[in-house]
Amino acid sequence: WCVLDAGAGTGLIALLAAPRVTKSGAVIGVDASEQMLAHARARAAQFGFSQCAFRAGDLHALDFSANHFNAILSQFALHYTEPAKALAEFYRVLAPGGMLALHIWALDSSAPHTKMYQVLPPYRANTETEMLAHLRAQAARSYLFRQTFGTSAQIQDALASAGFVNVEARAEAHPTRVANTDAFLELAHASPLLRAEILAMPEISRGEFLRAARAELRAFESLNGFAWTFHVIAVTAHKV
Repeated sequence: WCVLDAGAGTGLIALLAAPRVTKSGAVIGVDASEQMLAHARARAAQFGFSQCAFRAGDLHALDFSANHFNAILSQFALHYTEPAKALAEFYRVLAPGGMLALHIWALDSSAPHTKMYQVLPPYRANTETEMLAHLRAQAARSYLFRQTFGTSAQIQDALASAGFVNVEARAEAHPTRVANTDAFLELAHASPLLRAEILAMPEISRGEFLRAARAELRAFESLNGFAWTFHVIAVTAHKV
């Protein structure tokens, strides 16, 4: 069996798939970030998964022949792409009888991460570094993706348009809890865009933003900690 992890990042999905294909198969992870792929290669070596390989690539123009893979897996990567182009490539490289499995973010305006971005605009820095411009462009694509494909029906239609059949989409809700608001803010700082936005702010604006964000986040606080639910859509589809 040959499996593609599309948008592999640090290799989590590829590493989960590796034992299923055994040493006789192959799992190939593709991602645009060499930095993330370096982590993925190190983790695969740590676990002794010689069947895993990782390479830099573009999900809009995969460097594989038609019908190459028996399965394609992709978790939270499609929103960084032009979805119609990426899905067309997935269809091209998937073998007849093969399966595509996706996890995508659902449209959810109530999540605390979203609340922070809603508070952000008045405090944004006037100057924009090249990295910040890149991250903002990525975020804009992600927002547009969720508006266009953020429901089960929308992503089903997109996959059908790409040629896939037996498309099934299931909404999932995952309750999540951390100790307190400080713990959530530490988690939120792991977002490259949010971290870059905060670092670019003048010190006064930074303090004002964090105070405004904390006020919005109080709705998620309770005696049991800081809790929220994130919503995703799990999708499977096939090629005949």
